[in-house]
Amino acid sequence: MANIAVDRKTKEQGQIWLMPPYSYSIRHIATELKVSIGIVHKWRQKLSEDGLLPEHETVESNCNFSPDQIFSFVVDTATLSEHELSAYCREHGLFVEQVKQWKALSIQAHQNQRQSKYREDLQRRADKKRIRELERELERKNKALAETAALLVLREKFNALWDNSEED
Repeated sequence: MANIAVDRKTKEQGQIWLMPPYSYSIRHIATELKVSIGIVHKWRQKLSEDGLLPEHETVESNCNFSPDQIFSFVVDTATLSEHELSAYCREHGLFVEQVKQWKALSIQAHQNQRQSKYREDLQRRADKKRIRELERELERKNKALAETAALLVLREKFNALWDNSEED
């Protein structure tokens, strides 16, 4: 694939495939259009400079793998050395960066889940403590209300008793 001028239709098709919703990989486009990866990379840079590509395009958005396949790749490569990882990626048509990014995303998802669970536990403990305090306060107020009611009843009886004795 020498540095040959690419016709306008091929270039336009490649640029369309680089943009969403297609977001094909550079390698896929180069293979399909029979041009060099460098040319497709230049098209992608130009589109990015023009603001036509998303800023934070991830490697994952360029792949056509199911979540199950991605999980399988991450598990299979978890204990491999760099050299073994490279060989595995070549064998399965992956990029080392893809697998590393998937692994990082997986770890991050589990960390967020653990932190979220910790926050939920803290909130649950704080809620239980607040409920106990409110129940104690309610019990204290109920006792005070009962005592006040009893005193009022006694005062009424006392007043009624004195009123009856004064009438005699």
